[in-house]
Amino acid sequence: MRIKSVLRDKDILNMEEGSEERIMATLDKNLDRAVNLNSLLRVMGMESDQRLDLLRALIKKPYHIWLANQGNQDVIYISHVDQPEDEEIVGFMWQ
Repeated sequence: MRIKSVLRDKDILNMEEGSEERIMATLDKNLDRAVNLNSLLRVMGMESDQRLDLLRALIKKPYHIWLANQGNQDVIYISHVDQPEDEEIVGFMWQ
C-alpha cells in the first residue's frame, strides 16, 4: 500500500478548525486515498486524540472507512464504494 500525502488547499485551511465543514471538505479532497490518519486530523484542525470524534462525525455519512497500520503509521482510507480501489489495503473495514 502506498501512503499518500494529505491534500488540502487554502479554502480548507481558512475554515474553522475541527468544524464539520472543514472535516467534510478535507474528507472530500482525500477520498479514495490511503493517508496517514494523524496528518488527516491535523489538516481537519483536530488533534490525534480526537480521532474518535472524526469517526463519530462520519458514522451516518455514506462513506466506507478502512483503518490499517503500515509500519509505524496509522492509515485511513475513505471511499464511497464498499471495496477499496487500492487492492493493497490490509486493514479492517470500520464502516
